[in-house]
Amino acid sequence: MRTTLARHASFAIAAAALACASCEASDPETREPLDAGARPDAGAGPGGSTACTTEPRITPVPPAPPGTCARLATDFDQANAAADGWPACVADRSPYTPIDASISALSRVAAFEQIRALLGFGTAKAPTPDDFLQARVLYSQDQGIESRIARREDEHYPPAAKLCRDMTEAELAANRERCVGPAVLRPIVNAAFVKGIAGEAPAVQAARIEAALLSWLYFSTFKEATSAKDAAKDVDSMWAKYSGGNARDAATHVGLARYVRALSPEAHERIYDGLLAVRCWRDLDNPTGVASNAPLQLQARTQLDRALLRGVALVVMQRAEAAGACGPAWETVRLLGGFLVREAKVRDGAKGARLESAIELGLPPVDFALGPTGAADVPELLGELFPCP
Repeated sequence: MRTTLARHASFAIAAAALACASCEASDPETREPLDAGARPDAGAGPGGSTACTTEPRITPVPPAPPGTCARLATDFDQANAAADGWPACVADRSPYTPIDASISALSRVAAFEQIRALLGFGTAKAPTPDDFLQARVLYSQDQGIESRIARREDEHYPPAAKLCRDMTEAELAANRERCVGPAVLRPIVNAAFVKGIAGEAPAVQAARIEAALLSWLYFSTFKEATSAKDAAKDVDSMWAKYSGGNARDAATHVGLARYVRALSPEAHERIYDGLLAVRCWRDLDNPTGVASNAPLQLQARTQLDRALLRGVALVVMQRAEAAGACGPAWETVRLLGGFLVREAKVRDGAKGARLESAIELGLPPVDFALGPTGAADVPELLGELFPCP
């Protein structure tokens, strides 16, 4: 099933305060309509609160009881490589074995980390206009993050008539689901940098940039696992986009792995096995040329995406739970949670529709004791729709 990103676009420009620390007390800008479809009170979350001055507490998800989070029989499992049903391959060895010695994607994840430090993602820092200027330089460097957001397509949707990076604005508007990078994420980042440099609600702008870049990392990881059919080195880019080049058991993590690992080491482990599944497929299929074993690629890519979706859902769940005390945290739910609706509807149409309604209704001045369609229902729905992979 397809869910329309036109709805996401109406609130995406206003998204997303991924960390409560990025919220500002009584910030009038968060209550302005940022486009024709945005609601004028879109800045605050449950309770209408905008006061948020401390870093949110990250509570790791406890491991699932034995037997309740079983892998699929088709899953690649490095720890049990001899018994997982996959033929022996290079991914059986630890750590990850690159296909190409040069992995340009690592520099983009490093740039994300530099931007994160400058803008204070996940901290109480209020970035200065100069911080935004420096971050904008990092973002827009040659062959950097900006160049990839401008071309990023969501491979969950059928290809458009031509590449999104070659489309006019009108064509992008007609293909928003597929053209998620240039049509949805790029406007968020560009507008946030302009306002941040101007000194307008800097913490809010930093939060919008954070949410958009995390979305880009997710879509990019899945995209590279797809395009790796034709370009073997894209497997390396896939691994780099999630891990930043770190081993699965590294003492510290960067990029998207930083967020997932902080919430659930188990989810991180499953994502890493998904990455290795794609690496194993490429080794078994054709290590360097064009791959031909489409069923095995689909099997590996599906394992990876199932785990990635769980990781993203955990981030959204945590922000939804924090939204009562920190209203702008709800902006994360609206952006990242909005991207989960497509898969939610595929898994369970009724619950997916409830999730979509809960996300849309999670704006003041509604009554948040709405039962099955209320904002408080989001964490439970996400837990049911995106269980441990």
